Amino acid sequence: MPKLRLYKLDRRKKTPPHSPARQKALRAKRDAWVRQIDPDYLFYRLFDLIPGTYFFAKNREGVLMFINPAHQRYLELFGGPADILGFTDFDLHSPGMAQSYLDDDAHIYATGEPLLSRVELWVDALGLPAWFLVRKMPIFSRTGKIIGIMGFLQSYEDRAKLLPPGDGIAKVVAHIRQNYEQDISIHQMARLSGLSQRQLERRFKDDFGVTPEQFLIKTRLTAACDQLFKTDRGLAEIAQACGFTDQSAFGRTFRLYLGVTPTQFRRSRRIP
Repeated sequence: MPKLRLYKLDRRKKTPPHSPARQKALRAKRDAWVRQIDPDYLFYRLFDLIPGTYFFAKNREGVLMFINPAHQRYLELFGGPADILGFTDFDLHSPGMAQSYLDDDAHIYATGEPLLSRVELWVDALGLPAWFLVRKMPIFSRTGKIIGIMGFLQSYEDRAKLLPPGDGIAKVVAHIRQNYEQDISIHQMARLSGLSQRQLERRFKDDFGVTPEQFLIKTRLTAACDQLFKTDRGLAEIAQACGFTDQSAFGRTFRLYLGVTPTQFRRSRRIP
């Protein structure tokens, strides 16, 4: 049996050994290789290997150029990848939501800086909302101009699945999902997680882009939207079932986060 040879890892910073001319030739070779790739099989397809991750890229006019197959299925856009060309946010989402996405894009175009850990409300083909952690960054041309925006979304639920088993944050998330109708304090969440309140806040910000209290509110709102869509229960009953102190508090919070009243949301989702 041949002996296994062990090599000591050199951790010193390495610089490319090639001359400038050689580097230029290698970049040209790389560019030629990239041009051979079928556009339907570019690197964004890798996002399908991460559960609940949806990639998109759009041009400067806001027209969708690419989405990964999982995102296409989520939006129920049928056909091949080329069939999604031409859609804009206004074709796929409500006017208010679409405009909020464009406002984010305008910030990126103006500053050239990415938007990281942005929390946005997206809806599926039935109009049911879900909260997503969104990351966006500019797409630069070879001349240094911003010619579009690319990014990806991850749902809270799917991000929670990626947490290690037994993780303190995973315990808090599971507790919120199972008991959102109850009064859950930050002190209870900290004890359950085994972390200090400051550590808990920081971990939630890192993992979900929001505080634990905001995560609880968004979980309650998602449950309320589901009941508004699927049942004929009264607003007071839904408010109590979803953990709001009363119908008035439910209405104020709903409008603050979703931009419409619970009644307006219910009417807009009714099937004629």
